[in-house]
Amino acid sequence: MAAEFVPTSGSVPVRTTQSALSKRLEALLGKDWKVAWLFMAPTVLLMGGLIAYPFVRAFYISFTNTTTLEIGPFVGLTNYINLWKDIFFRRSVWVTAQFTLSAVAFKLLAGILAAVLLNRLKGHYSYLTGLVLLPWIMPEIVRAITWKGLLDPLYGGVNRILVDLNIVSQPLPFLTGVNTALPTVVMINLWQGIPFFTINLLAGLKAIDQELYEAAAIDGATKWRQFLHITLPGLRFVIIVVTLLSTIWTFNSFTLIFLLTGGGPMDATKVYSILAYQYAIAGRRYGPGIAVSMTMAPILGIFIVILGRYMMSGRRLYEDSASAEMSGPLASILAAITWPFRLLFRGLLALFWLINNSIEILIDKIAESLHPKEQDLAKAALRRRRWRWTGQILPVATFLALVTFELLPFYWVIVTSFKTELQITRFQNVLWPTPWTGVQFARLFGPSYNFMVWLRNTTMVACITPLISTLVASLGAYALTRLRWRGAGVFSRSVLVAYLMPGIMMLIPIYQLFSRLRITNTMMSLIISYPTFGLPFATWLMMGYYSSIPEELEAAALIDGCNRIQTFFLVVLPLTKPALLAVALFGVTQAWSEFLFAYVMIHSESRMTIPVGLAQMIIGDVLPWGELSAAALIIAIPVLILYSLGQRFMVAGLTAGAVKGGG
Repeated sequence: MAAEFVPTSGSVPVRTTQSALSKRLEALLGKDWKVAWLFMAPTVLLMGGLIAYPFVRAFYISFTNTTTLEIGPFVGLTNYINLWKDIFFRRSVWVTAQFTLSAVAFKLLAGILAAVLLNRLKGHYSYLTGLVLLPWIMPEIVRAITWKGLLDPLYGGVNRILVDLNIVSQPLPFLTGVNTALPTVVMINLWQGIPFFTINLLAGLKAIDQELYEAAAIDGATKWRQFLHITLPGLRFVIIVVTLLSTIWTFNSFTLIFLLTGGGPMDATKVYSILAYQYAIAGRRYGPGIAVSMTMAPILGIFIVILGRYMMSGRRLYEDSASAEMSGPLASILAAITWPFRLLFRGLLALFWLINNSIEILIDKIAESLHPKEQDLAKAALRRRRWRWTGQILPVATFLALVTFELLPFYWVIVTSFKTELQITRFQNVLWPTPWTGVQFARLFGPSYNFMVWLRNTTMVACITPLISTLVASLGAYALTRLRWRGAGVFSRSVLVAYLMPGIMMLIPIYQLFSRLRITNTMMSLIISYPTFGLPFATWLMMGYYSSIPEELEAAALIDGCNRIQTFFLVVLPLTKPALLAVALFGVTQAWSEFLFAYVMIHSESRMTIPVGLAQMIIGDVLPWGELSAAALIIAIPVLILYSLGQRFMVAGLTAGAVKGGG
């Protein structure tokens, strides 16, 4: 008689219990929650440790009377109540609004113009795309020094040229006049921000189906109507995203304005971030200083909510999670907050189309009033003139004017770096060195400065930090875009919280944290903090790119026996090279030019980066223009080469990522 098998006690129930528990967890947390949490761990660690924790700590400090690195006594809403009684705060809010609205509007218009012209100019003109990026690549301290040199009332090249051409009778106080300082700062911000709009909008233009233009041309649509009815609708998502991002960044501007004017003259350029700096850092009134930023945070929060809603559209997240997280009271509150802004946007859009349609009707009536034969002849002649003027001469002339505006500061840097001190101070040969000399480079590399040490430190940080941010962003974005788990919607929207406060306010709690860890005045403090600043944008760009990759490729790999991790590294990641390179280039630019954190964190000259080192070269009001110009030229060349080589992949990454991400 065969022995009867009796299951060992608890063997089957244990497996059954584990299987039931696993199913319950999957039902509660999502099908891919284990892998998703693994992929999100680096993002949560960086964002939680260097953004969420400093933000919460700073928020608490705003309710205290803190004058040292240790938190002071709790004072409740006193700091916030006193702010609205402070005339300096109210004035800074008005200056911030003027600066942000005017700068973003001009950047959008100039960016659209530059992108359309670059898209039309083919062949030997295409290399100019790399040149347009120069102002964006330049470190902020170099931008400030360059423009201060150009616009200086006594030694500035612009004033010298205007006086020599008899355009003005005496030098203009561009940065020192109460009525001219803010427009000048807006102009410099425009010069700095055009490349960001241009490269993204150019990517959007390349994504528009060219057959639409061909069909419109066959139907008799003019270039203007093609632009209005094909180009603008095709760029709608890109325009909204880059405008909102630029608004957030411009609203939080600090370093460039601080270096150019310090908020003066007579508070004419004192935006809220500079006021917060003066209260918190210069005056050691950390509570009121952080309260200034926290008071502005709801305004930024509105822009971030709108940005998140647009960037989330068309992206496949965990459906149950997303619907649960964006329904009910939260959705109603967000809709109520953003309603005035949506209404204003729609009103402006309706007004634009009303004016445009009126102009088009007027043109059609004028054409119909002509005799048919004369109408045909007039149309033919007009078409020939339009092709000769708008199709060839006007685009080239307009683009050359734009490139001249973008490259003029660099030309000034080049000619100044090859002049002697006598030529610089006496304005001998303003636009052309005679003779050309390398004395400024000899001084820069001489014993007076540790420029090679600064260059080595900057290169190390600019190489390591983009690798970290790119790896972390690629993992986190994949979890948010491809994996099904509850919480993806929350993380996708909260990842942009990094832009709620200017860096100067995040610096205080981060510096306290690093002091406890004893890593201040080390390169490690920069390597850890830098990737966090660019992580939100990098994550969003990667999310867009992942959304453009067919899911069938992953399904085939999973069927062949690969797990999610193998599928990501062997199948998905190799397909994202353009986006990875775009993210890495953004990271290099940011690490190459960052000034504020390095200025506060690093004290030893042997650990300084180039931006901090250049600031140390300025003693009072004495600026060594020759050495600073030589340093600026050296800094710009390697990054320009890098962008020129990676330009094609960068545009491809933006096209498939940030552009198509919105569906």
